[in-house]
Amino acid sequence: MVNTAGMTLHVDLLAGDENHHCLEAIFKAFGRALRTAAAMDSVLAGEMPSTKGLLE
Repeated sequence: MVNTAGMTLHVDLLAGDENHHCLEAIFKAFGRALRTAAAMDSVLAGEMPSTKGLLE
């Protein structure tokens, strides 16, 4: 997946004893990070954000 996505992935697992639980934690954290990264920002959906007229 990382190769075809054209990205670099680094995973640091800070604690864990059972491989099964460690892998679950890694996949869950990666899934959440990917969902956040791929989410469409409502501000950027239709136009470029601007502070025009808001700065004093």
